[in-house]
Amino acid sequence: MTSSAASAPYTWDDFIALEEDDLRELIDGELVEVEVPTKLHEYIVWRLSIHLGNWALPRKAGIGVVSGFKVRITERRGVMPDLQFFRSTNPASRGDAVGLASGHPDLAVEVLSESSRRYDRMTKLAWYASIGVPEYWIVDPAARTLDRLVLQGSKYLVAEVLADDATFRPDTFEGMEIPLGTLWHLPEVD
Repeated sequence: MTSSAASAPYTWDDFIALEEDDLRELIDGELVEVEVPTKLHEYIVWRLSIHLGNWALPRKAGIGVVSGFKVRITERRGVMPDLQFFRSTNPASRGDAVGLASGHPDLAVEVLSESSRRYDRMTKLAWYASIGVPEYWIVDPAARTLDRLVLQGSKYLVAEVLADDATFRPDTFEGMEIPLGTLWHLPEVD
């Protein structure tokens, strides 16, 4: 990740005013470029969103939003989770805003890349906890793992770590099953 500004103290308003295809995040008052996602990264986000949608829609349980929807952490911090989910009981699930100025998603998901590994596992983890995101999934395509973290008080506890071809069945999404083996490789298409 690289900084795009030498000293300008940017705010939430500057962040949400960025063009839709501008992938920078707001980190301590700077607009910082994030790595352009690979095809595998976006495929994993897509597959997870399908599983989440197939689980949520028939239950009217909530809505998922993929990449690009901004979440305010503080006035000088804002991020764009790869995938986020808002339960139907969450007031933040309503409306059609450019970003979430207050409140939090019920689930944030980050798919790691080489340059985001530390940022997603350390910085974003602390930031999501600070705004009360109840659940955080960290997906690591290189290690072929999914870590499920659940907020307890002000810190996340590791609820599950699954790898390779395991089937992910989070108890907070009763009835959902995600065969992790379907995430790690792009399918061959003719």
